[in-house]
Amino acid sequence: MRAFHRGYDPDKGRRGPEIRRLHIMRETGQFAGRQGLCGSAGWAHRTTTAVVIDPMPAEPPPGLEWCPACVGRAAENAGQLRWMAAALAAL
Repeated sequence: MRAFHRGYDPDKGRRGPEIRRLHIMRETGQFAGRQGLCGSAGWAHRTTTAVVIDPMPAEPPPGLEWCPACVGRAAENAGQLRWMAAALAAL
């Protein structure tokens, strides 16, 4: 699996202060390799580019948090959604 976040300086890999989410890259279906599981664009925009992290890290880089929608869909795709729900219910 790969992850990505938006960046503002592609040469330095820096991100803007409003970039807070780390998304999981969609690997199948429409826009595979170009979009997050949540639907977030993983392609270049006019002022930003996607910073791809391959392989996906176990913990997000400093200053970022996992996209909740991406994590939920990845758990479902991996057949782990019931386990995740049970873990949350146990809290």
